[in-house]
Amino acid sequence: MPESPGSTSTTTDAAIAPPLGRSWGVLALAVLEALCVFSVAIARAGIVLGASSAAAVGWANFFHRDIFRLPVLFLAIAGALFNLYLLWNARRLRNAPAAAWRKRPLTRRESWRIGLVFTLSLVTLATAATEIYFHRAIHHTIM
Repeated sequence: MPESPGSTSTTTDAAIAPPLGRSWGVLALAVLEALCVFSVAIARAGIVLGASSAAAVGWANFFHRDIFRLPVLFLAIAGALFNLYLLWNARRLRNAPAAAWRKRPLTRRESWRIGLVFTLSLVTLATAATEIYFHRAIHHTIM
């Protein structure tokens, strides 16, 4: 006997519903395949990283000569000292008695920027001092 268009049949619902037992198996296989693809990609990235590191060693030996190293070192030190001077001068001018009438509080962004420049300048000076110390200790040169 034909069913009316508005009624639902249990046989058609069962035919449409996906079998959950097979779905879990497919999900497990998909996870394993994804892990395999990930490990192959990481291995290839490791090969690329190793090859680029080997090439970088050659360039590092080339650029470690004093003709390149010393000017860059002096520029880094001069830039860090200049940044510290600018920060000191800005703080001095900001706290001057003549500027008290127009002084406004620093925004959070300005405070972060000042702190970042100050920290990076100190890190640059520390790195330069460490490089000079260890270069003298290892290579027995003046700088």
